[in-house]
Amino acid sequence: MNVLRIGLIGAGYIGREHARCLRLIAPLFDGKVQVLAIADTNKQAAQFAARQFAIPVATANVDEVIDHPEINVIFSCVPTKFHLDVMQKAVAKGKAVFCEKPFAVSLEDAHRLHDLLTKNQTPHQVGFVLRYAPTYHALKKMLVTHADVSPLRTVILRDDQVFPIQGISHFTDWRSRVELAGAGVLIEHGIHDIDLFEWLFGPIKRVSARMSNFAGYPGIEDYIEIRMEFESGVSANMIHVWHEIGAHQSIRHFEIFFQKALITLDTYDMHHINVRDQEAEKTYERPDLFKLVKDDPLFTDVADREDLLFVSDYYALQDYWFVRNLLEDKPLFPTIQDGLRAFTLAYACYESAKKDGAWVATSSKKPA
Repeated sequence: MNVLRIGLIGAGYIGREHARCLRLIAPLFDGKVQVLAIADTNKQAAQFAARQFAIPVATANVDEVIDHPEINVIFSCVPTKFHLDVMQKAVAKGKAVFCEKPFAVSLEDAHRLHDLLTKNQTPHQVGFVLRYAPTYHALKKMLVTHADVSPLRTVILRDDQVFPIQGISHFTDWRSRVELAGAGVLIEHGIHDIDLFEWLFGPIKRVSARMSNFAGYPGIEDYIEIRMEFESGVSANMIHVWHEIGAHQSIRHFEIFFQKALITLDTYDMHHINVRDQEAEKTYERPDLFKLVKDDPLFTDVADREDLLFVSDYYALQDYWFVRNLLEDKPLFPTIQDGLRAFTLAYACYESAKKDGAWVATSSKKPA
């Protein structure tokens, strides 16, 4: 593609986040990245986003944006239930697509979307944004270094978040409605961590899970604990919880145990990473992490942009690479294959939870 003319579908939290990011990075592409329209069934939300991010057209008519003859890229930023419909219409019109996660309310619909995008060879990317977070790229390099000294023993993650149906960011309640969301904290939020775990630690062999519903929204679990075993033999434990602690919005807390070292980090940003080994304790602050990743091919071209890399604006980095790779006709990532793999693992966890934590085997093979 020579010029990307983008239409955004959805003006909620994530739609506005992509609008912000695209406006931030567009000047890097000399007029080749243009956001022409935004649609939301709540026209006021679309109009607000259009004013905030200088988007020429705001409408309540989704089809008006998808059918727009000049628009050649669609961002699907809608509640989970509606992604498949948006993608079907966009693919039929020959548009390239960016699809936010979670992209389906069931594993069956996830397969339908996978088949739609792969059979039509649609240029596409899914929103596993943590793949673009500089912190985790720095962490991945540390994992390799410490694995050369002693074996990895176990990984512990607690991922908590204020129930995303309130506040400044999440101002609608659709995530509490199973017919729109499909399920709760794991598929909505923890699916990022499932994808991240396989990216960091390798294929997951089997899972065991238990979950509960404290807030009382039918079909929407707000707590799940997962045991997993990797094909490498390493075990891990993962907990996801939605809560109502206003002074503690959200955090990902990692504890990574090697035989001779412990790595800990609390992150949604480029925060510090703490390492203890047999001799000392060292804290890697933002400048240290920056040095670890600035020569990575994913970051080297924006290493001078402190507003992108140094503050870990990984949504902007994700959108930067989506539009750049489209313009240069290079492979996009992560793809629907990665997305379906994460969905398959998540639904194995749900299957286990229905069986009171029985182990459920998973295939390490991604769909073709």
